[in-house]
Amino acid sequence: MSVLETILYFVVPSVGLYLLIALLVVAPRLARRPRYRVGQPWPFEPLWWTANPEGAQLPAVEGHAVTGERGGARGSW
Repeated sequence: MSVLETILYFVVPSVGLYLLIALLVVAPRLARRPRYRVGQPWPFEPLWWTANPEGAQLPAVEGHAVTGERGGARGSW
């Protein structure tokens, strides 16, 4: 086995694996939108949310009627 074959068999796959791992670590950060920083103007419209619109004297949302089903976080101790 020559020196070139040894480098091709042992060095190239190892370096390729390290580069792949580095790319998988760095790629999400590069693809992310810029973050909001304190002091920057807020570019979005205000959004208010409430779980009980009738309790806040707001009109009910169509299609989200309360059913008799129980759900959410609860416990029976």
